[in-house]
Amino acid sequence: MRFAAIVLGCSVTFMDLLTKWFIRTTGWLHNYTVIEGFFRIHYVRNEGIAFGLFHGVESPWKPVILTVLALMALMVVLYYIWSTPPGERVMLLCLGLLLGGILGNCIERLIRQHVTDFIEVHWRELYSWPTFNVADSAITCGVLVILFQTFFGQHNGPIARTEDVATNE
Repeated sequence: MRFAAIVLGCSVTFMDLLTKWFIRTTGWLHNYTVIEGFFRIHYVRNEGIAFGLFHGVESPWKPVILTVLALMALMVVLYYIWSTPPGERVMLLCLGLLLGGILGNCIERLIRQHVTDFIEVHWRELYSWPTFNVADSAITCGVLVILFQTFFGQHNGPIARTEDVATNE
């Protein structure tokens, strides 16, 4: 199952980089409405991180710091892929999504000093979600499922109450 997580991560990275390349090199897609009032392709160069945070920050250290943070996140994800029991399939697949998303954005940041975002979801002119890409989608899905599993998923064995834990120490 660990191998499947790595393969999923590589597949997400490939699809992310391929879609970003396609958007960058296909001019008519830089501002293309797919579903009127809901979904459009909109090419954006994001020099920040998720949701455009730090986009406007001007510092020669910003690319270095963002790349180091991404590399640290990759190390953490790889550690969890190797240390998660093979039977934890959902967790391993979520970690594969995280691996692919982080790696896709990290590679592009290393090459271009920015990340290409192009998916814009909005509700008419009333609300617009920040523009994102395939890597961002994979990271978001992976994190949401991990959180759902953590709080609502099945747990192996009984969960100790805080009183029980306190008396055993």
